[in-house]
Amino acid sequence: MTVPAISVVIPTRNPDRDRLHEVLAALTAQRLPAENWEVCVVDNGSSPAISAADIGAVENFSVVREETPGLLAARLCGLHGSRGRYVVFIDDDTVPDRDFLVAAVAFMDAHPAVGTAGGRIVPRYLGETPPWIDTVSWLLALRDNGPAPLEWSVRDGTPFPHWTPIGAGLLVRRAALVPGYLRHVEANAAAIARLSWRGQGAGGVEDKDLVLYTLRAGWSTAYVPGMMLTHIIPASRLQLSYFEKLLPAVQQMWAQTLHAHGFENRPPIHPATLWPRKIKAWFAFRAWRSPSHKLNWLASCGFLQGLARNSVLRIRYTDVNRQSGRT
Repeated sequence: MTVPAISVVIPTRNPDRDRLHEVLAALTAQRLPAENWEVCVVDNGSSPAISAADIGAVENFSVVREETPGLLAARLCGLHGSRGRYVVFIDDDTVPDRDFLVAAVAFMDAHPAVGTAGGRIVPRYLGETPPWIDTVSWLLALRDNGPAPLEWSVRDGTPFPHWTPIGAGLLVRRAALVPGYLRHVEANAAAIARLSWRGQGAGGVEDKDLVLYTLRAGWSTAYVPGMMLTHIIPASRLQLSYFEKLLPAVQQMWAQTLHAHGFENRPPIHPATLWPRKIKAWFAFRAWRSPSHKLNWLASCGFLQGLARNSVLRIRYTDVNRQSGRT
């Protein structure tokens, strides 16, 4: 059996079936010839379960079941259940442009040092957008870093970039993950879960853990604007209360994950200084002025909480397998 160039893995749990079907329909319309790609839908404990009939009778589509909750478990299941030399993780509410897979394969073929990449993600809002939404659009998995591709590695000797890939549309080179990343996850499963997951729909940075691992292993990461996705965003995710709860938690996990991989640019802080720093940040960000100011303050508070946790937990990952690809 011919190994496809790329596998599309869609982790999902109790999805909106109409949106999932739109994603699957967009995949069947891809310009990349069908023999070069496959789709693996990972049913992460849906009730009722997702069946082959639910995704249509398409030859290169399959469904696998993963009972362990969480995106990390679902992505690993999809990695094991797929065959492509590249794997791209697509959410069940992100619709790929017709040239998405063509752009992904072409870029990875032309850039053998790249281990991970992400694309351009634009919104389709299903509700009225509040005036402050641009402040937190990144938290809705929206990304637009311009028309030109970007690439970065530790070898560049430049500051850590702001545009590293996220889980929605995360493209990975299988050789960058197997076997080293799998051993990293196995050895550090408890720590990764502790730092990177807060439940279905509640945010997490396990995708960033994957990207940081590959960077430490010597691979590059990239931004590929030709990999375009449209993220369907319901009205429930446009409420201020949603971001007020999610933002500090995600920023705390991000600060801790950066520290665990040795990419932090700020040292840990003593927990006793946390509240004075939060109060100082309240005034620095003028949090009382508007929702945008308050959200920026909450993001700062979350990152400060992560720095305080770093002084207590002091988790460092040291198990990079530099023999599995890059040097």
